[in-house]
Formats: sequence, C-alpha cells, structure tokens
Amino acid sequence: MRDPRLTRRRFLAVTGAGTAAGGLLTTSSVGSGGGLLTTGSTGRADTAPRDLTQAVLAAFERHRLVAIGETHGRQEHGDAQQMLLADPRLPQVVDDIVVEFGNALYQPIVDRFVAGAAVDDHVLRQVWRNTTQSPVATGDQPIREQFFRTVRAVNWTLPAERRIRVLLGDPPIDWSHITTQDQVDVFLAQRDAHMASVVEREVLAKRRRALICYGSGHVMHSPEPGQNADHGVPLIEEQTGRHVYVIVAGSHPRLVTCPRRTVIPCSGSWLESTDAGQFMDAPRLCGVPLGKLADAVLYLGQRKDLTQSLWNPAIFLDPVYWAELQRRNAINGNLVDLEEYRRQQPISVPAPPPVSCAAGRGD
Repeated sequence: MRDPRLTRRRFLAVTGAGTAAGGLLTTSSVGSGGGLLTTGSTGRADTAPRDLTQAVLAAFERHRLVAIGETHGRQEHGDAQQMLLADPRLPQVVDDIVVEFGNALYQPIVDRFVAGAAVDDHVLRQVWRNTTQSPVATGDQPIREQFFRTVRAVNWTLPAERRIRVLLGDPPIDWSHITTQDQVDVFLAQRDAHMASVVEREVLAKRRRALICYGSGHVMHSPEPGQNADHGVPLIEEQTGRHVYVIVAGSHPRLVTCPRRTVIPCSGSWLESTDAGQFMDAPRLCGVPLGKLADAVLYLGQRKDLTQSLWNPAIFLDPVYWAELQRRNAINGNLVDLEEYRRQQPISVPAPPPVSCAAGRGD
C-alpha cells in the first residue's frame, strides 16, 4: 500500500493547482529553429518576446496590476525574481508586491523590515513559517527569505515615498490559537478571497500599482464566465472590472532556443491555442487554450535543467520549531512525512505524472 502521507518533493510537484511546468503540445508549426517563431504574428510590440524585466515594465504601461505565476520551489524562478527586484526601473512602476508566501498577521513586521528597521531573525521568520500552508510548506527555502531581504536592500536607496511595500496575501491565521483542522479550514477557504481583498483595499483603492507573485493556479484568468471564479485574479477582475496582466512560468521543448527568462506573449503565437492541460500539467485544464488563462509565458529553461531551492535540513533540528511542526501535523492527521525535512534532498525537479489531453479529441 502506498504511503498516504505527503512528502515535500510530492508537494512541490503537485502544488499550485495548475502551475506551468511542461508537457507535450500539439500545436501549429514553428521555424526550423524550433523556438519563438509565431503564427499569424502582427509584429506589434506587445507580441514581441522580452526578458522578464522588460515585459513587466511594458505591462505596467497599460495595467495597474501584473501577476507572475510560479511553480513553487523553483530556484530559477527565484533567480528571475531577484533580477527583476534589483532592476532600478522597477520602483518607478511598482508601488506594492503582493505575495502568497507571507501571513498577513505579520504585516506590521514586514512593513518595518522592508523600510529598513531592525527586526530580529526569529521574529521575521514567522512571516513565511506560519502561513496556512504549514506544515506541508514551511517557506524555509532560501528564495523566500531572500525575497524580503532584497526588497529591503532595494528600498535602502529610495526615498520613503518611493519605497516598495510588500503586502502579505495569506490569511492571518494565528497558529497559537489553532487546535483543530476545522479551524485551519476556515482560513484555507479564504485564501484567494483574502488576496483579492488586499489588492482592492491596499492597492486599487489607493490608486497604486502592484506586482502579484503567486502560484500560477491563483493568477490564471477565468477561461469562461464562472470558471475559476473563486481564484485570486478572477475575483479581482470580476469585482473591479480591471484586467490583470498574467504571466505564468512554463517550459517546453519547442522553447529550447529561447534565452532563459524570456517572456513570450500568448497572443499571436502558438502558445495562444495550445492545450493548457498539458502545458501546465493539470488534467482539469485539458481542452482549455492557454491563451484564455494567461497573457504570456515566462520561460525559465528546459525541465531537465531546472532545479529546486532547498531548505537546510539543520533548520528542523530546532526542538521548539520541530515540536510545533509536529503539533500542526497532528492537527491535519499526520499527512506529512516530517522526517523528510531533516534529510538532504536531490536538487533535481521531481517529474510530474504524465498528462494526456488527447483522449476523446481525435488528436
């Protein structure tokens, strides 16, 4: 019998409810190089491939909200994110960054930290360790802490009125008061609605602009009215009438000639009509054109070249932290193999289950 418990590698492979990853596509032809050539391209600037920073800057020329959907735990996504944050042009177009990997209970702590105030490490770690996703995901990958410290470093050079604010999008669960799974479920059910409310209240109502950094499953557009209606970006778009420019991370053999961190717009390219179920390793999306879910794709490299940002197993030798993770795991029925956290993991990306969308379509 298979072990029903979640390992962290399994979590990183399946979490995100449809994160862009890879798969085999059956779409229109490309050039002999197998790469970027589009079909029916208009030649407009908004259909041209760009690097991530250029794509984000261009998107903010026409949108107040830009979302970058990630496949959780990818080191290459963290690298691209760091390059974007470090670009001196970003603070000119972004007021806020809304993140999935931070508990809103600790918003005052993050506000102080990214503004340059002294915050003890053990206090700061609560931000990513105490989210609704614990203990399945503790946020202890280096790319998470690095994100907050990079924003702080960027803000150091800016006047107070131009500093980037980080908005924590995960609901304000207080684990010190949680004793049952039913209590956890209340907060889990609020995740996307809470993110949408943060964006409306702290960004749009204040006439600010925000970059949204979440798992791709939370930021994809609704392909049809009512579909994905409870996800973050569809909620924002439905409630405010604003279009969020959505970029999802993905990989595919046909993109092999593209430079890493290239953003390819879906409109005017073969990506627009390709099957999202295979491209995003999500059977529930089979039959949905990728262009209905995202405005562009961020190419980070071929799957064989992608790696994970891995936690230091020594973190979990802390007896107080370990005991709390065990308590949380007991609340959810001991579904997580916590011992895996104390073992060194391979840096390679675990292969997802194969997804085939061809059945019943006559492909």
